[in-house]
Amino acid sequence: KVELLLLSLVCFTSSTMEPLHKMLRFIISALLIGTMSVVSGFGVVSSRAIAQHRFTSRDARSMKLFAIRCEDKYYQLEEMEDKENCTTELYLKGDRTVEFGDTDGPIWTEAVGSWQVKPGTNDFTMVIKRTYQTGRDGTDMGSFDFQTERTFSGEMTQVGACVGITGVVHEADNGSPLQEEEIGFFNMIDATDERLKNSGGDEKLGK
Repeated sequence: KVELLLLSLVCFTSSTMEPLHKMLRFIISALLIGTMSVVSGFGVVSSRAIAQHRFTSRDARSMKLFAIRCEDKYYQLEEMEDKENCTTELYLKGDRTVEFGDTDGPIWTEAVGSWQVKPGTNDFTMVIKRTYQTGRDGTDMGSFDFQTERTFSGEMTQVGACVGITGVVHEADNGSPLQEEEIGFFNMIDATDERLKNSGGDEKLGK
């Protein structure tokens, strides 16, 4: 509105007062430049706001894609210690506990496990405690139980819907979890699709 009023004044005075005409033209030019600067200033702020919004959205999408979900899945745990290899069927439950299935390794009498993923990463950690019985009744030593504890530390990867975990196996040295010794390697292969396909709807492990 200010610009239109000034333009009208210029038209009105252009034929009578040349100096005033020049002065008004100068004022109008200054106002227009100032208006463009303000608009440009808001444009910069707006662009920054949009860029910030886009960055936030992209960052959220990246975090969503980065965070691999490994729970509620069946896995084949392959353990490689020295020259000994064995495979055990596992199920990682949503409450961060582990359910155990069949194994082709030593048979335990009891097995408990827990797992976790460090927030914001794909760093996977699982601790498994297994109790075994050995010896025989009627002998000098008799039968007795012993327990092993293994810590599995690795990194998760994902191809499509399948999750894979690869890493190293540690054993508590002298029973202290603060002094762990690396004793082998492990792989966890997502077997969910195969398990559900072959279970005939019965998803219980060990069947």
